[in-house]
Amino acid sequence: MAKKDFVLKYQHILIFGLLILFLAYLVILLGDLLNVFGIRDLYSHHFIPLLWNRLFTEGGPIEFFQWLFLGGLATISAYMTGVLRERGKNKEAMFWLLFAIAGVLMLMEDAGNVRDRIFVEQLGFRWPLLRIAETIYFAFIGAIPIFAVFKYGKHIKKSKVTVVLLILGFIFYGSAVFISGPADLIDGGWYIGGIMYETTTFIGGGELEQIYEDTDEALMEDSPNNLNITYRLKDFLLEESLELLGAIMLLASAVSYLQFINKKI
Repeated sequence: MAKKDFVLKYQHILIFGLLILFLAYLVILLGDLLNVFGIRDLYSHHFIPLLWNRLFTEGGPIEFFQWLFLGGLATISAYMTGVLRERGKNKEAMFWLLFAIAGVLMLMEDAGNVRDRIFVEQLGFRWPLLRIAETIYFAFIGAIPIFAVFKYGKHIKKSKVTVVLLILGFIFYGSAVFISGPADLIDGGWYIGGIMYETTTFIGGGELEQIYEDTDEALMEDSPNNLNITYRLKDFLLEESLELLGAIMLLASAVSYLQFINKKI
């Protein structure tokens, strides 16, 4: 019997992406929080001796997978644009063209930190003006897929799976944008980080709390501009998790629609 060619399905994207996030959390649980078999000793000499900081920091492993999924979103969306145009499905093609553009812009932002280069390095913005500018910037990028949904969404709604995955993608990315910008303007970021601080130290106990306190002290001595543990928990662990989930869902939605249109051939 001949082997069947592999066909990428949205389930593969979901399983692969969620498995990555699950394994990252498992490593954090076993190392940072529970210190199983004394794992913490292996990285206790690092300036910030916390696995979640290393895994979820900007440019770290979790963000790398975000780039992978966003690149996939842009590529598959652009491919579907061509396929749908060839079939005379111009409204559906426009929907995925806009998502291809949004995917490229999101990838540029995640991989190149475009907003920091513009607002911080070039314009010298500081809080709260920086947070306001970032919120407007993210709103501009988000407006592209939102426009696609309102203008052309009715043409892709026959694929129920695609619709559900798109909704989830918007929810996860919207939550990440909210805690990244608007939440900080009302001190919500610190509140969220505080809850995560208390939760992780409740699980990890006094030893982990001492590590947090020692690390905060070292960070402050190194530079007053360094983010402390409370803010890093919100900005790295939570926000990057939400962005990864959003990227997973958006790529899965594109793949699910590719499956949908291929079934109609």
